[in-house]
Amino acid sequence: MSDRPLIVLKFGGSVLLDEQTLRIAVHEIYRWRREGWRVLAVVSALAGRTESLVARCAAVSPSASQASQAGVIGLGEYESAGLLGVHLDRVGVPATVLTPCAIGLFAAGDALDADLVSVHDAVVHAALEACGVVVVPGFVARAEGGELVTLGRGGSDLTAVFLAHQLGAQKCRLIKDVDGLYERDPAVHGPKPGRYGYASYDDALATDGSILQHKAIDFARSHGQEIELGRFNGTRPTRIGPGQSVHDNRADTVERLDVALCGLGTVGGGVLDLVSQLPDQFCVVGAACASPEKHVALEPLAGRITADAVSLASCGADVVVEVIGGVDVAWAVTEAAIDAGCSVVSANKALLAARGDEIATRCECGRFLASASVGGVTPVLEAIQGREVVSIRGVLNGTGNFVLGALQKGPRLHEAVAESQRLGFAEADPSRDLDGRDSLDKLLVIAQTLGWLIDHKHIERQSITEQAYADVIGRSDGNAVVRHVAMLTPRAACVRLEAVTSDDPLASLTNEWNAAVISFADGSETIVRGKGAGRWPTAESVLADLLALSRTRCGAPDRQEVVHA
Repeated sequence: MSDRPLIVLKFGGSVLLDEQTLRIAVHEIYRWRREGWRVLAVVSALAGRTESLVARCAAVSPSASQASQAGVIGLGEYESAGLLGVHLDRVGVPATVLTPCAIGLFAAGDALDADLVSVHDAVVHAALEACGVVVVPGFVARAEGGELVTLGRGGSDLTAVFLAHQLGAQKCRLIKDVDGLYERDPAVHGPKPGRYGYASYDDALATDGSILQHKAIDFARSHGQEIELGRFNGTRPTRIGPGQSVHDNRADTVERLDVALCGLGTVGGGVLDLVSQLPDQFCVVGAACASPEKHVALEPLAGRITADAVSLASCGADVVVEVIGGVDVAWAVTEAAIDAGCSVVSANKALLAARGDEIATRCECGRFLASASVGGVTPVLEAIQGREVVSIRGVLNGTGNFVLGALQKGPRLHEAVAESQRLGFAEADPSRDLDGRDSLDKLLVIAQTLGWLIDHKHIERQSITEQAYADVIGRSDGNAVVRHVAMLTPRAACVRLEAVTSDDPLASLTNEWNAAVISFADGSETIVRGKGAGRWPTAESVLADLLALSRTRCGAPDRQEVVHA
């Protein structure tokens, strides 16, 4: 059994308004995943979907049996769970979608208001162990005869609370469109209702059930289980449990951050798209790029677009996002932002490899976060935080891994590179990816984070070429695959082509996927995986750093954030 803690997150229709807002669930899942939690996500149908399915049943057969209706009504949760799996895959977060049948989630009673009785917890634990994230549709379960049943209005709450208990989860958090549990709906006109910091089961049951299903509270009470209710990216949810109620009328509010976006290329465009969907959290006050005239259509989202990135970084925004790439201009932007007292979020591993030590000494008046600089959404920097590491071995460049996978199928190198560029995994000039400089920069960033000083005499680098690939294949057996392996120890760093066998954790990586095997001084090891190239994986990691900054501005975080500085 994994020693990583487990959180159950439930997302309801009040949060998942449409397919685009499934991104909110992705952001919250990645928030916990990159901090080392295993995540079980329980999802409701998208807003209005259940009602439309109920109406559809009534239109076909007003006297349809409850069992027949349940078989239709539950389809909304299957749809949202499947779509969430697709969205997680797009950003490169490994996840498995499991149905109630797959996990043996059984219920008994009324077909439209059943009660959960059992689950094959070993199936869920195995999936969590394999990839770290599991998505399950809420509200639906199987009856003993195999037919689909539903769990009553708000039944996804019950699914989440039941699974959290059965699986021994350390946290169960219900993500709603409110920041906590109130004595009554705070959106309804009238005197401001009291907000609970901690609510007893009885006081939670005294609410009208529109925010939190009473059956879920009853189940929690019968097992002495504590649950949480709060907002997306929240820091102070209401806890509900066996203790005495305590009011906390300080709302878990959002303090919107002004963002200056330096770079509107592949990654910068993705960051702009993501932050624009969170207007309560972020306001983009301006953007910088080499050719502003090409991006006039983005002005409604990006504000003033300028070619002067250094001036923009000095404008006094709360945070400057640097996704320009390279070193010289990026350093000028970073230096200007630090001097202006801004926080900085960067995806620039070349900048960190070249100027990381200087950034660390200059960053007293602001914070510098750079999770995206190593492996996209592969949480390498988070996994090493606070641990005594002895070595890291991995595939840290998605472009190179895609190209090697394509070479295995027979195309020439230039054809594999062209396909990688067509799919958005490779830049117009992919030389840093192919010759190992990109992976080496990431190793040096990791070394800086660990406080390791790597002498340049102990740095090796091998390029991906057709001849090098053929040489490695020729020395291997027929079952091996070739990977561009990055290896870091306290004294040395190297990037070279290796033939790895099927039992190697790096062998199963396909396309732009990355992975790192991290070995610790206590003899343990951990493996982190994720997509390491492309717009959405990198933009998601940048956004995760922005959301971390937002949490520290709004209140004490659930745990100390990982900061590279």
